Amino acid sequence: MFYKIDDLIELVKCKADREDVYMVYAPNSTDDLYPGMVVYVGDVPDFDEDDNEFFPDFVKSLALEVCYMREHFQDVVDLAYKQKPSASIDEFIKCLNHYAAHDDFLDLH
Repeated sequence: MFYKIDDLIELVKCKADREDVYMVYAPNSTDDLYPGMVVYVGDVPDFDEDDNEFFPDFVKSLALEVCYMREHFQDVVDLAYKQKPSASIDEFIKCLNHYAAHDDFLDLH
């Protein structure tokens, strides 16, 4: 399913996605998330007996790549919301981009 990143952040912030298992995919060669960006939220890849990943056909056909694992996306949004409940979408996206680039959480204090 396609979501605007803003809407996906709101779902995660409200914890409306906690029963689902998913990956967040973005167009290939996307460097940073940005407000209003459309991402694909879909199935996680499968693995063969040699531990090679096989992505869903839909992901391959649209030239998408993994942007975030569900757990990491949730962790970044949850921490940002805990630090600053009034954070703007821009601030959440800044935190997500920081985590993607540095594998580290950004403080919003």
